[in-house]
Order: sequence, then C-alpha cells, then structure tokens
Amino acid sequence: MLSAGCQRLADYGGDDPPVSLQVAISTGQESDQVSRSNLKALATQIANEYMRNHPHVLLNLRMLPETDLVESVRARAKLGAGPDLLISRVSPVEILDREGFLKPVDISASKLDPLRIQYLSEFRDGAFYEALPFLLQPHVACYDRRKLPKPPAKLNDLTASANAGVRVGFPLQMFNLLWTASDFQADQPLLRLFRTRVPPKTLWEGLSPGERSRVEGWLGWLYKANMIPNVLFVDTADDLVERMERGQLDWISCQSTAIARLQRALGPHLGVSVLPAANNGQPARPLARLQLISFGRDSTAAQRRVATNFALFVLNDFSQSNLMGKAFGSMPVNQNVVVPVKDSPALAAMETSLKHSTVPTFQTAIGFRRGIGLLSGSVDPMTQLLKQAAYAEETPQDVASGIEQLSKAIFENELANQHGHAAMSTTKEDQ
Repeated sequence: MLSAGCQRLADYGGDDPPVSLQVAISTGQESDQVSRSNLKALATQIANEYMRNHPHVLLNLRMLPETDLVESVRARAKLGAGPDLLISRVSPVEILDREGFLKPVDISASKLDPLRIQYLSEFRDGAFYEALPFLLQPHVACYDRRKLPKPPAKLNDLTASANAGVRVGFPLQMFNLLWTASDFQADQPLLRLFRTRVPPKTLWEGLSPGERSRVEGWLGWLYKANMIPNVLFVDTADDLVERMERGQLDWISCQSTAIARLQRALGPHLGVSVLPAANNGQPARPLARLQLISFGRDSTAAQRRVATNFALFVLNDFSQSNLMGKAFGSMPVNQNVVVPVKDSPALAAMETSLKHSTVPTFQTAIGFRRGIGLLSGSVDPMTQLLKQAAYAEETPQDVASGIEQLSKAIFENELANQHGHAAMSTTKEDQ
C-alpha cells in the first residue's frame, strides 16, 4: 500500500500530493435539454484541458439540475463538504452567496484587469469578488430560410408573416418571452417587480397605474397573437426547438445554445437573426443568460489556490476564444477576444443581441426562475398566468393582478429568508 501511494505521488510529478477539487455544475432546467447537454460537453472539455496542463490536479465534476443545485450544496456544505467551485447561472449563486455557503475570492487586479471581463464590477465587494462572470448566452431568433428568406424586422412584421402562413412559436416562460413586452414598455416594470435581492425593511411596491396599463397592454397582445392560427404558444423553449427540428415551426425565439442543435437538423436552411424590434423601431430587449464561477467556503488553502488558478485559466484569452468556437452559442466575457462576426451571421446576431440585452447580475437579479421555484415545486405559476392571458381564461387586468400577487409572495418569502439568516448569524456571533 505504501509503495502504491508513493507511485501515485510520482505519477503527479513531485513530492506534493494531488489537489482534488469538487466542482458543482448546474445543468439548467429539467426541461431545457438543449442547454443541459451543451453545458455538460463544455464542462468536460474545460476539465480535461486543465488537467492535461496541470497533472497534479483532479477535477471531480458533479452535474446537477438547477432545481436540485441549491439544496445539494446546502446539504453538503452543512457537513463541511461543500463544492470548491460552482458553475451556474446567477440565481443559484445569489441564493447560496446570501446564505453564506460561498466565499468571496481575492484575486489581484494585476491578474484580472488584463482580461477585461464584462460585468465583473457587478460582483465586487470591496477587495473581493462574490463571483466571476464566465460566459454569456444571448437570446436570438431562429428561422427556416425556405419559408422566410428575410427575417421579420419588427414585431408587427412577425405577426404579419404568421397571417401569411409562416408558423411562429413562442414559449410561455417569462424569462424567454419578456422581449415581446419591450414593445409595450412593460419589460422594465416586470423586471422591477421580480427583483429578488430585497433590501432590509423595504415594503413591497406594486405596479404604478401607468406601468399597469403597459403590462395589461402586453398581456392583451398575447391573446391577439394567439388568435392567429399560425402562432403557437408552448410551455418551454425546448418544446420550440424540438418542434422546429421536426419541421413543425418556421420561426422561433431561442437561446443561442440551441443554434448548433438546429444547425444539425436544418443545415444551410437555418437562419439566425436578432429578435424583431418594437414597432417604433427600438431594438428588442431580451434577457441574456450569464454563467458564473463561484467559490465554496469549505476549501483548504491549497484547494482555494488551485480553484483560483482554474478560474483564471478559463477566463484567459485563449480559453475564452476556444470555448466560443467549440461550444457554439456561448459568448466570451473576456473582451480581448475578437468575435468573428464577419465570418458568421449567427455570431453577428448574438453580439448585436447582447448589446441590447438585460443581463441579470446580483444587482439586477430577477425571480422569474428562482423566486417562483421557492413557492411552486413542479408547477410554474408564472407560466400558468401567461397561459390565462394567451387563452383569454382571465382578463389582462386579472392576470396583471395575479402577477402582482405572485411578486408580493416572492418578496415576502425573500424578506423572511433574509431576516432568518440575519438571526442565525447573530446567534452564531453570540455563541
């Protein structure tokens, strides 16, 4: 046994034992098969490349659906065995950071500044960073060139195309549908309603009369659009991708991570463009996904050092450029990386979309996914509300009231959680 142990040390090239890192990776929503498979391939590629360059490091990847990620990290961290690194979207990281299961990282400006990382300042807390931006995934339009030689430029053009026979699909998920609300100036009020980082002792505020009028106008548009025979509303964005693969839809709004999958199905017939602008010509304001790298609280000094080095590795110019090419649909946060937009209309559309997107960070975190999950279990109440509007089961006024009630419930849940965590922290300090 001793000989085997010595041989293992020799295999890793020196006297120091290998450093093992536990990496928890969110694979997104259960229904979002496109993004899940894409992220799994991406994570495996990153880990293999890093371990080839650093043979004394062992990266143990643990893939978890987003719905299970927070509870898994909580349970393990309470036993002192939380992950050393976490790769996920903003929402789970924001929860775990607030609850104290993550630990800020201290990286010198001399190492970070040359990378010119987008949104980095949003996660800065004094001399530390609560998390590091990793990749961006914009929202775009995917369409069949055989049915639409030219993509619709405005929202009215899209519904006109549907009236002319083009089969159009929308998802009834607020995160993926919110771009249509920007035509009615209703997106910002909705974002404010579901902002989840609640300041202490703040009262919930509903929609102002003007905001409510804009939201109701958008909800009324959902029903009018659904009355067009060639417009289809489905529960999830993944449903849209599957239907387009089968040739049942000609135009869909989609996350950029779905492009490669649709390319395999449609080949040269796939077109990718920015989402249709508002009818006044203002660009659509979709929500983009931001993947983060964050750090666990249970790491040893050696693990924290390796974890920090790994983060810098995946954020450097070479890695970010390489990831953009091999994991098509993910855009670099490293602004040194040149996006070859002249070589790829899809990349050009993705870059343009990001310029006008809202990117949820800790400061602008929204609860369309995370907050709703706290209340609903397997049923998404926001989707149910949007269905009621699209199918005229309730009036736009009643649906707007339902959205406000959901927002208030999430707000009160968040406020109670914050007070609970504050009380726990005080008790620990007293002890």
